[in-house]
Amino acid sequence: MKPTIQSVPPRSSLSDLAVCYRIYPRVSGHPVFAFREKLDLVRLNLESFKEAAESLSLRLWFILDNCPAPYEDLVRGLFAEYDLDVIRLNGEGNGATFRRQIDILESQQDAGLVYFAEDDYLYVPGALERGVEFFAKHPDVEFLTLYDHADHYRKYIHQGKGPHLLEGGHTWKTVASTCLTFMARREALAETAPVFRTFAAGNSDLGLWLALTKRGVLNPWTFIRSWSDGRFVGASHVLAWLHAGGQILNGKRRTLWVPTPSLATHMETSGLAPGVDWVRMFEHRVRISA
Repeated sequence: MKPTIQSVPPRSSLSDLAVCYRIYPRVSGHPVFAFREKLDLVRLNLESFKEAAESLSLRLWFILDNCPAPYEDLVRGLFAEYDLDVIRLNGEGNGATFRRQIDILESQQDAGLVYFAEDDYLYVPGALERGVEFFAKHPDVEFLTLYDHADHYRKYIHQGKGPHLLEGGHTWKTVASTCLTFMARREALAETAPVFRTFAAGNSDLGLWLALTKRGVLNPWTFIRSWSDGRFVGASHVLAWLHAGGQILNGKRRTLWVPTPSLATHMETSGLAPGVDWVRMFEHRVRISA
């Protein structure tokens, strides 16, 4: 039986941020602290996410894809004071659940800012609040990520220089791409949703962001040089053109901002955001099930 999503009428008082959060109950890769049980990893992740919001008013959706009951108990226990919906699915997978995030956040009317969240990120306290403040101070900003990916420093595609802003002890810079955890204006998401939906059709996260930011995809040398950074990077150039060539040629160039030092990190050990001692920050809070 297909799950149903009930539409919620807009409230008289808008939220600061609408969040759609995806959780899948399997550990992938090599996460920091060597978590073996995904529930332990998600618990730490969600606790840091809640602290990242601080005083923000949130409208929350949680997509639980094939998750056992303890995951919903964890979500409802941690976020009992928030306006939230839980959507239970039976193993739809990465592309399909990302498409659901797009549909939910594009159509909701509760907040002008939206956040796509995945279940394997850690956040600095107040991180989401700083992201919302950055949008408020800069009306022209459309997309940002709180995760200053390690690839921003080691992949050729990210070496181009763009605008920089210094605010609150962080340097905000523009980058070519990020993963599928990011913040956006709802209007910008609505305009670019067809490009984001190409992920479920076979595009990569790098490919869709390259089509939107247009960093390097119009330069043949960048395409050639990118293969030295690995097959994924080179292939993503091809996927960007294959799935979103019209956006590259005729669409609006979008900017994607990120803070340095990073305000969040992916938990994969090979991708930890540089410049922050994530292990020291969170090691005292790690709980491992017996």
